[in-house]
Amino acid sequence: MSAVIVGLPTSSTSSKVLRRQGYEKAVNGLESITETYIVQTQNLLSIIPEKDTKHSDFSTATNKYQRMAVESISTSEQEGGLTELNVLYVGLTSSSGLPPAVVRIIPATGAGIFGPPVNVEAEFVSDLTEYQIIKGQFSSLSPVAPAAGKDIVRIPQFINGTQMPGNPKEPFVQEGTSSVSSFYYRYEGYVTNNFQCTRRGQFLVCVVTFAEYAASVAGISGGWANRFGS
Repeated sequence: MSAVIVGLPTSSTSSKVLRRQGYEKAVNGLESITETYIVQTQNLLSIIPEKDTKHSDFSTATNKYQRMAVESISTSEQEGGLTELNVLYVGLTSSSGLPPAVVRIIPATGAGIFGPPVNVEAEFVSDLTEYQIIKGQFSSLSPVAPAAGKDIVRIPQFINGTQMPGNPKEPFVQEGTSSVSSFYYRYEGYVTNNFQCTRRGQFLVCVVTFAEYAASVAGISGGWANRFGS
């Protein structure tokens, strides 16, 4: 009867032995797990997981996570026909929920209308799609609709349970007149100024910047205010 050395992979094409596991957590709450396996070099290609494979479907660790997914792999050939396989998973180890958003107040030259010269930045993990974020929906529980008639998205009250800074002044529309025409001054408060999103496993990591916004528009009396609302 042949002997099996404990701690080494067998000849099975799917055999892998977990040697080490590491863990990191970013400030935005996204988690990373690195697992190092020893596999037989001849079986390496049949064992390497596809990108976005769930941790629970590949890992041999005791604790398995449905919301962690393979992001990248690397290999290092060892002696004796063995290869070290390093697998990086990203996502969340919890079964539900999202980590709180990180809010930063950033000084910005030229920013500020009724408030100080700053922009508001929110960094957060999202389970929404890129399309939903572009349209201004920052939470599946409390979607944010653009201001009526415009591609402008106002700052939400909360992102992932974190309360966002309030507007320095409540949004308003004010009518004015001159000797030649009427005009309207519209103040929106903090609105989306810039954003970027990166897909990490099953989630998006988003950074959204909000800045105060206002505009003056000339038009027929009553028309502009009625079209866009207050």
